[in-house]
Amino acid sequence: MNDYSNNGYILQKNFFDDDQINLWKTGVEYLQNIPEIIGGPMKYFERSQINGDIILNRVENFCDYLPLVDGLIQGEKIKTLLKEITGRDYILFKEKINFKLPGGGGFKPHQDGAAFRKFVDDELVTVMIPVHISNKKNGCFRLSKYIYTKELCQHINGSINEFGYTEEHDKYWQNINMKPGDILCFSSYLTHQSNDNLSDLPRSCYFISSSRHRIDSTAAVHSNYSIS
Repeated sequence: MNDYSNNGYILQKNFFDDDQINLWKTGVEYLQNIPEIIGGPMKYFERSQINGDIILNRVENFCDYLPLVDGLIQGEKIKTLLKEITGRDYILFKEKINFKLPGGGGFKPHQDGAAFRKFVDDELVTVMIPVHISNKKNGCFRLSKYIYTKELCQHINGSINEFGYTEEHDKYWQNINMKPGDILCFSSYLTHQSNDNLSDLPRSCYFISSSRHRIDSTAAVHSNYSIS
């Protein structure tokens, strides 16, 4: 718990077993290949940074369509971990998969809390679950090397507009290398970014954001954010 409180994140290696890893992978493959469905999982696309082709960027709002994956997302294994590192109980707020296919774009330096504050005025926790090896070559998750604090920086157009957060300079950032089976939990105050995936390998990851129990029903909070 101290590592999470002091640093804003905790990385656990080999958290999931082989059967769970295969289930995470199956979910990604299914959502990548199904056609768009009205009222179904929400698919978003982008232009490749390599050749300009249209490629899949991310999918959101899919738990209702993948009950076995939903069992992992909202199951006791992740809930117990979140309780251990924060001392709080959490409920699902938003689920998405960032596919980060070859040519997939990166994300400029930001804190998730800057966007979450429109919906929940509290610290949220996101877990990142990779289904492929994630490293510098394919645009891995990167953390700011500045001291972690529970304060929001100024954001303009979704990215931090302050000195020292230039994503091109490695001296400001720590690469988080991960493999299938690992899990990264991080605070909505944590400053992070990723570079473009200019390799020939995908870097698909689940990002599951959770909030504390509150008066609003889980369905309302989850639905309101998923359609934004």
